[in-house]
Amino acid sequence: MATYPPRGFTINAMICDTASSPEGKLYIHGGGWNLLTTNIFPFIQPRIAVAGVISVPYTETNKGHVLELRLEDEDGKRIPLGSTVTAPDGTAARAPEGIQAQFTLGRPPDLQAGDAQSLPIAINLDRVRFESPSAYSFVITIGGEEITRLPFRVAAFPGVVLASGGPGATA
Repeated sequence: MATYPPRGFTINAMICDTASSPEGKLYIHGGGWNLLTTNIFPFIQPRIAVAGVISVPYTETNKGHVLELRLEDEDGKRIPLGSTVTAPDGTAARAPEGIQAQFTLGRPPDLQAGDAQSLPIAINLDRVRFESPSAYSFVITIGGEEITRLPFRVAAFPGVVLASGGPGATA
């Protein structure tokens, strides 16, 4: 007899405009898209979010775990998750190329043996910069193991002239 969910972590996730997860519930605004279009590159998206619900297996409760979110281009190169920030002393700090979060989900006394628990997540990123039209993916890992990949594309509106003369440039 098969059990559900599978023994490992699973996640139902999507890209959206913004998200929050108060009181164990997930609130999504502008969710489920996979295309951004713009008339200029480099392009800075004011806000982009990843929202989802992680299914934590019974055997993985009461243990510490590390979740990582990263953004990759179509060649697997990591993209900074935001813009360069200038510190008060004038030095520039590049945005991180990944976000890590530690979590431990307890095992309540009324949880039946073998039952998974749900853990909603909402990660909002501001001022993510895209240098050129391309395919991108948000990658979510737990304990270094890829759990899901959320692909999307950033494209130029038809007829847009790219300053670099790169892919998609028109004359």
